[in-house]
Amino acid sequence: MKENGKELAKLALDNRKKAAELYEDVQLIRSETETEIRRLQYDVYQPKIREISDECAREIQKVKDTNKAHEDAKEKEAIGLTEPVRKVERILEFFRLDTRKPIDIADEDVKQNDRYKERYRENLGLVFDDPFLKVRAFVMENDKPKNKYILVLIGRCLFDTGLGDRPLLKLPRDYGLSISEPWGSAPQQILKEAATVKELHTWWTANGLRKQQWIQEYVAVRSEYEHVLKTYRVTDFDNFLTWMCPECGYYHTIFESYHLRDGEVMTCHRCDTKTPMLEVKHDKTE
Repeated sequence: MKENGKELAKLALDNRKKAAELYEDVQLIRSETETEIRRLQYDVYQPKIREISDECAREIQKVKDTNKAHEDAKEKEAIGLTEPVRKVERILEFFRLDTRKPIDIADEDVKQNDRYKERYRENLGLVFDDPFLKVRAFVMENDKPKNKYILVLIGRCLFDTGLGDRPLLKLPRDYGLSISEPWGSAPQQILKEAATVKELHTWWTANGLRKQQWIQEYVAVRSEYEHVLKTYRVTDFDNFLTWMCPECGYYHTIFESYHLRDGEVMTCHRCDTKTPMLEVKHDKTE
């Protein structure tokens, strides 16, 4: 059957018009949908959500504040309880100080680096001398074009070896010194720079060690050490010991952690012979 062109054209026009009307309805529905969504989201529920969110935040903050107060109280109590623990740890550090090694600083112990060996160096002598701390003062030449001389202190102390090994006292350690430092040395301190050696001599005569705060700190630790030796014995703290050297008496404590592999032997790092250490057995009924 032959298709009627006019009828097809009329149908197409009618359908085009109806489709356009339907698309207008679609756009209207979309617009109404977006309007209603915005109304629900921002006018109806957002205030409710904000109110609930604020309420939630307030309740969470209450929990945080309450628990923080409990936490702070517990931490404060714990700090109070650990005070004697820290005291015992320090006492044990005093007792295992290596008093066998001399702390004297000889003139030849303090050497300038090879590239400075022709430069000015003057030993002003022993400026602090007691059984636990010995310090020498030196005038040395450095690389600076103007203040080319420095006044320095080099010493050895029983309470700070300069090696960072659990020091009982922190002494000055200036790393700008151009010296082949004596092993296990502290303090190492630059006191003054000047253009001439004479200026440093004048300053040293006028000031000496008088303004060095660490001297007072050292004296306090020395008094503490002497008190420990008079008051306690290592055996008072047996339950804190884990390993002990039968040769020199050096020990490890519960304040350090060591992991031994299978078959590995704990040896004393203080004894030259690396003596095997003995595990300290504790009475579990105590």
